Amino acid sequence: MRLLPDPKIVRRIAGNPRAAENSAGGLGHGAEIAFGVLIFFLIGFAIDHFAGTTPVFMIVMTVFSCVGNFVKMWFGYDTQMKRLEEERAETRRAKPPVQGEQ
Repeated sequence: MRLLPDPKIVRRIAGNPRAAENSAGGLGHGAEIAFGVLIFFLIGFAIDHFAGTTPVFMIVMTVFSCVGNFVKMWFGYDTQMKRLEEERAETRRAKPPVQGEQ
């Protein structure tokens, strides 16, 4: 079992600001999802407690939060991929062709 990251990977990430930005964003998204599910679970628990029902609202609110987070991640990923595709297309258009390539 490895406790520390591979030094080669750390050096590669340190030299690439976009990779470091993406890894920090992933950690933030994970915390956001976990806290969102927890908050909706607690809201469902409170509704169940005051309504005197079994864990119906806890389950409904937790599933609602999970589906909402999935949809949010889906649209965020789609938007990011479209932006990266546009950047790549602009880079290709701006770069002059190298001799010997077609």
